[in-house]
Amino acid sequence: MNSSPDAPFFSLVIPVYKVERFLPDALASVREQTFTDYEVLCVDDGSPDDSGVLLDEAARGDARLRVIHQRNAGVSAARNRALDRVRGTYVLFLDPDDAICPGWFATFAKVIHAHHPDLVQFDYQYFPEETDWRTLPEPTFDLDTCTVATDDLACAKAFGTRFVEGGYPWSKAWRAGLLKDKRFPVGIALYEDRHFLWDVFPDVHRLAVADFPGYFYRKNATSALAKPRPALERARITVSEYRALFALDRRLRGNPRRPYPLFYYAIHAWAGLRIKLRLRRQDKPIALPPALPPIARTRLAILARLLFLCLLFTAETLRLFLCRLKERLR
Repeated sequence: MNSSPDAPFFSLVIPVYKVERFLPDALASVREQTFTDYEVLCVDDGSPDDSGVLLDEAARGDARLRVIHQRNAGVSAARNRALDRVRGTYVLFLDPDDAICPGWFATFAKVIHAHHPDLVQFDYQYFPEETDWRTLPEPTFDLDTCTVATDDLACAKAFGTRFVEGGYPWSKAWRAGLLKDKRFPVGIALYEDRHFLWDVFPDVHRLAVADFPGYFYRKNATSALAKPRPALERARITVSEYRALFALDRRLRGNPRRPYPLFYYAIHAWAGLRIKLRLRRQDKPIALPPALPPIARTRLAILARLLFLCLLFTAETLRLFLCRLKERLR
């Protein structure tokens, strides 16, 4: 990350892959921002369509927009490539099939100038795939409703369920200094943004949370979240998330050998973080008698969640026991 006296206030990162249908709308929403002290870093992640061409055309008409072309390496690698080149004081993210309201940058700037936080958390709103984002009403914002936390415990409480479920990088403004040595994990098929948040969050000592749904999240049927995945891949994604939570808990508690409490697992599972047992899906090798009563299905789903959580907790406890044993034998 670079800085200079003429550096922009915001650096907006847009990873681009195979989105020529929605990309013009996303770029248009950026051009319509009322706050203009920003730069845009678009990374063409080897798009096989005309997304890269659209980016080059947009960059010729706006000096604030920089385009980086690379071979396809995934959304994490694309975001990381941009993070290596940002010059702004705060970093924002935008997915290329979404859009932002005209006052999005300006509202972030208002909160930042008032409270100087390490991280700002905003809300978002869904809109249908075929809807024009310009028809959505501009959300209102009252600075007095902004919650500010200035110590570790207060930050965790203020973040609330967003800490577990709100890992989306595009609903936040990140102080660039926080991200100096932080990068998105490459090779994780889904929810890589949560790993990124959990890695950064222990360094957040001043947090601002505001109710401003200025990010327009498009319900896209072709998005990564909508893609059906085999049971084994979903299991790997789940395990990788909980391992990241183990590491985060040890960092926050200052004890490198303390396991994540079992009841926290249950909280995360009930919150919908992971382990969503969707019965009778074609890609899930679980078949139950169709005549099974709904109450039985519900109980089976709860039992499956708890069994999985217990297995994870047991595995982590065993790993920590072996770690202690190895230290004693030295």
